[in-house]
Amino acid sequence: MIKNFKFWTGFFIIFGLIASSIIFSVFFDSHVRQVQVLYDENMTPIEAAPFEPSFMFPLGTDPLGYDTAGKVLQGAKFTLISVIVIGILRVIFSFAVAIPLAFYMPEKIRKGLDQLLSSFYFIPLTIIAIFILSPILKEQIKIPEMEEYFIYSFAERIGLEIIILTLLVVPLLGSMIGNMMASTLKEDFIEGANVLGASRMRIFKKHVMPHLLPKLIIVWCQQCVQVLIIFTHLGYFKLFFGGTDIDFNPFWRDPPKSLSNEWSGLVGNYYTYIQGNPAIALGPIIMFGIAIYAFQLMAEGFQRHLETRKVKGFKQAKRTKRQEDAVEASGKFQFLQNRGA
Repeated sequence: MIKNFKFWTGFFIIFGLIASSIIFSVFFDSHVRQVQVLYDENMTPIEAAPFEPSFMFPLGTDPLGYDTAGKVLQGAKFTLISVIVIGILRVIFSFAVAIPLAFYMPEKIRKGLDQLLSSFYFIPLTIIAIFILSPILKEQIKIPEMEEYFIYSFAERIGLEIIILTLLVVPLLGSMIGNMMASTLKEDFIEGANVLGASRMRIFKKHVMPHLLPKLIIVWCQQCVQVLIIFTHLGYFKLFFGGTDIDFNPFWRDPPKSLSNEWSGLVGNYYTYIQGNPAIALGPIIMFGIAIYAFQLMAEGFQRHLETRKVKGFKQAKRTKRQEDAVEASGKFQFLQNRGA
């Protein structure tokens, strides 16, 4: 049982956002209220959209009067569940790549490969994602029919985006996990298991996995934070999760729209208002910040839990050693006493 306040705080923030979004979808049909004009008691117009954040509109409204909090709540499940899934897939695929790197690849080759891959740390993943995802997520138009269409279906677009955002980091993350695994294989208890004749499979299952699994949970939290940041960048470039609905009207063109109201789409739609009316854009940006902070709390809390567990284990080992020494000393004393009698 993890007994850490930070971890559970971050966990319940993420869980609460997802659960609230699902409840909003099931019981309220994801209906986002729209108020374009406010009237006083005499039905006299007193204010028009967009409205500033208030008790009535916690995150304000957009220029059309749609409640930003409702849109954020509607898109939370798409954003956070996709982030969690991508983070899990990144760790699983990278872990699968790391196993042959650590167990079967010579150390010189592995270090050379690590140096080669380290150069990719300086290449922004967002730039690569933009080039790959643009034809997948953006709506197209046929000329001269002027027929708007997507190359892939909604489910296919989601699946392709998840796969692409997963595979982009597998070489780098696999190399990092491989180095973690290789350093674990150099521990004294692993060398002892080798001396006793343990097979590679047994060393992997009984020694490497219990030692590495807690670290992978921290890596997963870090990957979720990175995916949230990439989503923010993609939203700025009008690449929304699930697809970007583009209006090709040559005379009066509406801005690109998200098909699911996920947070990156809201950021992409609202960032143009950040100078004229910052309250419109700050709603989804604040929610991104809260989600990133929650995953960081989970990572820090779990790290603290591991450190506390190590300290407790060390103290328990010392206490057990003192008890064994005391029993041994007592037994020797009893033996001499009996001999003297």
